[in-house]
Amino acid sequence: MEITECKHSVKCDLGACRNRATRSVKFENGIRHTLYMCDKCMNELYAAIGETIVPKSVETAKRKTEKGKTK
Repeated sequence: MEITECKHSVKCDLGACRNRATRSVKFENGIRHTLYMCDKCMNELYAAIGETIVPKSVETAKRKTEKGKTK
């Protein structure tokens, strides 16, 4: 997957948005290879993903590696 600046004058593909796309997301395989998004929709998608997928904290990762170590 690759995110680049949109070089074409196309509308945003997400929802009922009527803004012009500023970014394009290119996929390696699939029927449709490019998804066009405006900055507003990309930021909303980023926030929604951040609420759904929470990265593990550094402290949790350290505890797991310390448990796995043998003396």
